[in-house]
Amino acid sequence: MNYKLILIIFTYVLLLADLGTVPFRSKKIMASAGKLIMPLKNRSKVFFISMYLWAFFLPAILLIRDFRPVYQVIFCLVSVMGCEMNTKDFITKGQYGVYEHCVISNGVTIFFSDIVTFPILNLPEDEQEKYDHSNLVVATKTKGNENLVFSSFKECSSATKLIRELSQK
Repeated sequence: MNYKLILIIFTYVLLLADLGTVPFRSKKIMASAGKLIMPLKNRSKVFFISMYLWAFFLPAILLIRDFRPVYQVIFCLVSVMGCEMNTKDFITKGQYGVYEHCVISNGVTIFFSDIVTFPILNLPEDEQEKYDHSNLVVATKTKGNENLVFSSFKECSSATKLIRELSQK
């Protein structure tokens, strides 16, 4: 077997392994989330399907075109990374919301015990106006700054109020 074929097969094994972990990862997160307090708007299924199709299509390009080995590796790495990023979001698909112990939005799960502060909310009012009103930046102990994206300003403000109350920050 040649190098390119081994690389493509290895990439597809990694992609399938990543997909195989979805039910276990979803179950683990939802078991520790607690009761749903406030549901949030979810992404469409079309987004997830198209991202997975793209991740599985990238390595197949190597069968059609001949690239230098470094580009072949890059294609495969981008495919695996894209699949993992989509999987992180997919495992919580349909379950976005503020729960008893965490908030889940756009693939980001933040437990309230991990929250340190809300950097933008600590700024003066005139400085806060410079930032997007449908995003909430949360500083955490383990992950650094995380960005929670909401569908609207109204959803963001009500979720922010609830998150601050539940996290007691």
